[in-house]
Amino acid sequence: MAKKSKTVQKEKLMYAYIALFVMAAIYVGMLFYNSVVYEKKIYPGIKVAGIDVGGKTKDEARGLIDKKIKEAGSPDIILKGTGEYRLKQKDLAVSYNTQKTVEDAFNIGRDDDLKLKKYYQQDIPVVVEVNHDALAKSFFAITRGENESVENATVSLKNGKLVTGKESLGKRVLLGENIETLLSGVGNFQYTFDLKTKTIEPDVRESDIKAAEKEVQELSSKEVTLKDGATAYRLADKDIASFLSFERGESSPSLVYSFDLPYLFPKPTIEGNVIIVFDKTNIRNWVAGFSQKIDSEPKNAKLAGSGGSVAVVASSKDGKKVQLDELAGKLKDALDSGKNEVNIPVQVTKAEVRDDNLAALGLKGLVSTGWTDFSGSPANRRVNISVGASKFNGVLIKPGERFSFNDTLGPVEAYTGYLPELVILKDKTVPQYGGGLCQVSSTAFRAALNAGLPILARSAHAYPVGYYKPFGVDATIYLPSPDLVFQNDTPGYILIQTRSIGNKLYFDFYGTKKDGSIKFAGDAAGTVGVSDLVEGITPTITEKEARGEGSFTATFYRLMYDSAGKLVKTNYWISRYDSPKKYPH
Repeated sequence: MAKKSKTVQKEKLMYAYIALFVMAAIYVGMLFYNSVVYEKKIYPGIKVAGIDVGGKTKDEARGLIDKKIKEAGSPDIILKGTGEYRLKQKDLAVSYNTQKTVEDAFNIGRDDDLKLKKYYQQDIPVVVEVNHDALAKSFFAITRGENESVENATVSLKNGKLVTGKESLGKRVLLGENIETLLSGVGNFQYTFDLKTKTIEPDVRESDIKAAEKEVQELSSKEVTLKDGATAYRLADKDIASFLSFERGESSPSLVYSFDLPYLFPKPTIEGNVIIVFDKTNIRNWVAGFSQKIDSEPKNAKLAGSGGSVAVVASSKDGKKVQLDELAGKLKDALDSGKNEVNIPVQVTKAEVRDDNLAALGLKGLVSTGWTDFSGSPANRRVNISVGASKFNGVLIKPGERFSFNDTLGPVEAYTGYLPELVILKDKTVPQYGGGLCQVSSTAFRAALNAGLPILARSAHAYPVGYYKPFGVDATIYLPSPDLVFQNDTPGYILIQTRSIGNKLYFDFYGTKKDGSIKFAGDAAGTVGVSDLVEGITPTITEKEARGEGSFTATFYRLMYDSAGKLVKTNYWISRYDSPKKYPH
């Protein structure tokens, strides 16, 4: 009996081994079957943007996806927030990487070699590629329209009473989250999205400040005086109140201590754990406005030429500039420590032209004079000459400086004092504000010529004008061009003085006269129409009637000699005048 029992047990064990072997064989067989069947196919259950690609080869899957992309077209991407924003796909360089998408789909489950059931319920988006710089730029533009700044409640004093301003919530567009959502959405052929934003809470609310009215009154009542030499400025309660700021504390004792050296000052904490402080930024903003009471530009001494020398008729004044950051720091320290007086830090800038440095500037005496005769001018022209000449009286030209007549003259309009009078404009002579100003520029031109200064820009009139004899020694101007430009190549400053005597306008240049001498003539040899001053020359007249009745060309020369009498430079000017009949008026 025992022998029969052992035989039965052996048989059962054998059947168990056979069953295990069969199951293992079936398992291995199925794994082998899956590896063969899906060797080049995507596993079942896998989708791309809703497209079932399970059981498809890579090429088959790519074909389905490409078809969907073509059907979708290239619609605008719409982002909805407070406003609506449309992004064009071509502007973002949107493209679909179907090859990588198919590879990603194919690789799903490939690391589960021992998993018998090859079925994966996954739906992945098409891989979307964009120009990230363009996308970021588009989102930054959106943030400007959507973001809202968070504002803490504000406080001020009006007639001794606390006035509060309500806080406001802020809003921020979440760039990273929105970009991720957009790329994933477009990869699923979705093109409309709600912008993801975050609400920003203010640190301080109006209720916090109202609970602190007593503390605000006490802090605002501090007595602080700012001193600028003998001048004192006492801060008003409302000014001090504008310095206050409220910060959210991290703990909740009745007093929070600040160990900012060199002072130890308790900062009041109000209900809700909000700390009241004197804010340096608020103080600096106030200081920037206050400084306008003190800041000033240096003013040069006012000079006048008389009897061949230069005299001071109004003393110079130093400039002052409040040092904003330094004053803000000193004022905060005073408020925190209880000090009552603050000396205002000021930077002093000396005037360039002062009573004590005229000789150092080279303003030694009369350098040259130029004059013109405006006899026969009508009333309006005389007014314009007077107003224009006044713009140059007292002007200083630095050594090496290029002097522009038009820049110094400034606007020529009714509001600057000018009247309508004839000017040459294109092919006509017409009345305009400032007619006659060429009398002023021609006079300045002659003073510069007589001083031996380099003439950098000068234009003759279109036709000969009787006010500017001798012909060829005129300089027409019109804003913005033509202009009269010359350079101060003397070793010192040049002071311009203008004056009128009778029907003559004068420009006097004061400074340091060049060594040597100057001669003007109608020829390069210096033998025809010679004069020591340009006003006395006789220019060479050629091409008479060449451009119509009354037309001609006038030429003159400036010959410059050193102190030994040697010719060192020759300049010449040619003026081609047209017929006056071509410019009717």
